[in-house]
Amino acid sequence: MRLATILLLTIATAQAQQADLLLYNGNIITGWDAKPLAKSVAIRAGRFVAVGQDVPAKQRIDLKGRTVLPGLIDSHTHPISSALSEKDRPIPIMESIADVQKYIRAQADTLPKEQLIIALKVYSTRLKEHRYPTRWDLDKAAPDRAAMTDNSYASVLNSYLLKKLNITRDTPQPANGKIIKDANGEPTGLILGATQILGPLRASAKPTTADMAWALKTMQQHYNAVGITSTIDRGQSAEGFRVYQQLHQRGELTVRSYVTQLISAQGTPKDVRQEIERLPFVTGFGDDMLRVGSLKVVLDGGILIGTALLREPYGDHTDIYGYKDTEYRGVQAVPRENLYEMARVANELGWQMTAHTAGGGATDLLIDAYDNANREKSIRDRRFTVTHGNFPDARAIARSKELGIVYDCQPAWHHFDGQSIAPAFGEERMKDFLPLRSLFNAGIVVAGGSDHMIRLDSRLAINPYNPFFGMWMAITRRTSDGRVLGPEQALTREQALKMWTWNAAYLSFEEKSKGSIESGKLADLVVVSKDFLHCAVDEIRDMEAIATMVGGKIVCGKL
Repeated sequence: MRLATILLLTIATAQAQQADLLLYNGNIITGWDAKPLAKSVAIRAGRFVAVGQDVPAKQRIDLKGRTVLPGLIDSHTHPISSALSEKDRPIPIMESIADVQKYIRAQADTLPKEQLIIALKVYSTRLKEHRYPTRWDLDKAAPDRAAMTDNSYASVLNSYLLKKLNITRDTPQPANGKIIKDANGEPTGLILGATQILGPLRASAKPTTADMAWALKTMQQHYNAVGITSTIDRGQSAEGFRVYQQLHQRGELTVRSYVTQLISAQGTPKDVRQEIERLPFVTGFGDDMLRVGSLKVVLDGGILIGTALLREPYGDHTDIYGYKDTEYRGVQAVPRENLYEMARVANELGWQMTAHTAGGGATDLLIDAYDNANREKSIRDRRFTVTHGNFPDARAIARSKELGIVYDCQPAWHHFDGQSIAPAFGEERMKDFLPLRSLFNAGIVVAGGSDHMIRLDSRLAINPYNPFFGMWMAITRRTSDGRVLGPEQALTREQALKMWTWNAAYLSFEEKSKGSIESGKLADLVVVSKDFLHCAVDEIRDMEAIATMVGGKIVCGKL
């Protein structure tokens, strides 16, 4: 072979091995046990190819000592509905009943009279009065048209809407909820659960496919702006899946998405089986940008509105929720036999399963269903999930470890509500509230999510999806009034970061391709404004993403 040919082959080989990009002179927190810290990282063809080595590269960027983290993963979002909530106009922060009334009046001035006015995500725990508005409060803002507040579990309907739905003092209580009545037997307007009443109202303004596509693209851009490179969408319909597919086909997804299929699990166990069998895919179908995720059901209500299914009755301290019922344990939205069948079929067909369980009773019931499925066929490699799981006690934690169950938890939103719900649940139950350190100590994989539902702003959203806010709350457990909830359950910085990186990747079976900065993994990272491991702890809450990279390409910010 001629010398010139050899030289050309040598040059070609060197160019093929050359990195596309080298980031150097940085403080890189890798999340990789073998090399937790590094000064540089090289990227080629969308993947990390060298960590801590100064290799030849087509482009070199001096990080100037700035901190780099693995791309952040939010394990629980609702991006389409969140962006749609502000498609037409920003939603103001509502901190009082007067704020709710002001919003409804503004809507009444602009919307057609026949259109229902809905004030979204109104929680009594977040209003200064620590109660829901009544029908009469809403009547002052909209006396002659239908108006309501809603938070997906509890709604307050004004008198006009109650009359339209023929809800009176004589209306019997629904089996799956409560129509709250005052001392005189008159409905106050507050309805808990009862999806047959509230569901059609919530579905009154169905978005178009174009609206949904705009919302998903817009929300992903906002997620990128805070360092989020992947997310688990925790509840989609067939329409939602099609929107994801359309954006993926157009190359417009900027956040890797693991999308949960939501089912109703109503009717008979046979109906549940058929509902699942009609789905044309199972967990894992897709690629690195878009993948089919878990199969999910909503099993109970919420702790913010007193409908979470508890192990024992709520007791005497439920004034904040607007009802008095010393025997009430909360809402069980799915019959036990249906939940058991869902777990069996999911395990049989290859689905990963999860369920919304806000209360300890719901979490216990879900673990029972997982245990029952496990007796027929092992679920230990299926990573069946508890979503929320606010009150796992020692027994639930031990059973979860035994079955390989993983947890999808949301620390950030308890900053606003922890001090309000504590009196309702009582000191003894609060000992089991969001026991992150106990879960970690048991060897259970716990991922960090936001349950983002409304508003575009990362810190003012319901719920805040800013991952640094979530990590700060997991580390400090500090509520908005300054108290600390269960300080013994606080995490270290490294553990909190792991919730939004490797652990979240584990929940989607992708820990071998993302969740840390190491050779061979997808080149997802975020350059941040502070040294995460050494800055003052309260500075974590206000950290910013300087630049976010997905697959080796900057999708937000600049370097």
